[in-house]
Amino acid sequence: MNGEAQDTDSLTLMCTTQPTRILAVEIRAARLGYAVFESPRGLTDFGGACFPVPRAARSRIARLLRLYRPSVVVLPGPGARYPRNMPIRKAIARIARDEARKAAIPIARVSEREIKSNFERYSCRDKYDVAALVASKFPDISWRLPPRPKFYDPEPSSMLYFDSIALGVSYQELTWQNNKKPIEDDGIFSPASK
Repeated sequence: MNGEAQDTDSLTLMCTTQPTRILAVEIRAARLGYAVFESPRGLTDFGGACFPVPRAARSRIARLLRLYRPSVVVLPGPGARYPRNMPIRKAIARIARDEARKAAIPIARVSEREIKSNFERYSCRDKYDVAALVASKFPDISWRLPPRPKFYDPEPSSMLYFDSIALGVSYQELTWQNNKKPIEDDGIFSPASK
């Protein structure tokens, strides 16, 4: 009987330590995409926000945090994509981290390399293959799937939604299936307190 109670307690502990609501935020120069997941792996909402200057992103991010009250905020890690806009993207990521810290919400980062290797397991060669896979995994959003553009066409604006969903899916798969440490930067404690 005591062994059963101990197993139940460890199961309860395991369930309560895992994030139950995940807000994945994909950042671009003048806009961001977001995806909200409820454990385990259910996409509940997604969307985007535009802003004229990076500091205007603060109110959009703060509103997302108040609206969804996530257990963890997932941000993209460093990557080589969009190098021209890197300073702006870093400024917006800093704003997102600051707002999450104010709300005492842990922060996790998933690098571009981790996302790519996660989806290579499903034979995805590029972000359009990833978007098609995401659309098949969540059929309710398949109507948003853009056609693959010609090499000279700009990226469709709806790709931002699929990139944010792919970020959230990658975070979940990396943390739960591969036993990766779920939170890289918790955003709450200073480095001195760790």
